[in-house]
Amino acid sequence: ASLSTMAEPQTPPGAISVPLPLPRAPVTERQLEVIEPPFDVYNPLSEACVPRTIGGVAIGYIGGIGMGLVMGMISADPGLQHVAVGREAPQAPMWDQMRVSWRQTGKRSVAMGKNLAVLSGVFSGSECVIEKWRGKHDVMNQVLSGCFAGAAISAKSGPLMMCGGCAGFAAFSVAAEAIMGPH
Repeated sequence: ASLSTMAEPQTPPGAISVPLPLPRAPVTERQLEVIEPPFDVYNPLSEACVPRTIGGVAIGYIGGIGMGLVMGMISADPGLQHVAVGREAPQAPMWDQMRVSWRQTGKRSVAMGKNLAVLSGVFSGSECVIEKWRGKHDVMNQVLSGCFAGAAISAKSGPLMMCGGCAGFAAFSVAAEAIMGPH
């Protein structure tokens, strides 16, 4: 046998030869059909707007509670220490200070959880509606939904703050999309 025929691997009839970096068994056409999933399958949990919004609210609430716990531990102010006129008040017992700190941290966590849940719910819901309306999945959806969420969150502060919230959240959405990549 010649050297050129010895270097090429022989594939059985009906098999597809795929060049791979490591030697593997040949793959038939039937195996390729089983391996590759169809890409046109409709998944109601990821395509419908209501489940996406509910998921955004739940993840936002959990993330807000986590942020509140971290922020509460960083700024743990027991609240019982007061300075009287010219002299320091007696220290409260350690367990009372811990109890007060834990309660303040819990209240802060729940408040931050609610705020972040509303923010992520408005953002994910508006992103889904905008994506369905435009019929595209690109960065403009994040810009528009970030603008909408920023304006909605700062609506009680007046129109100027709504414009600032719109610009800030739109810029943050673009930055997050650039850092994390398309989802």
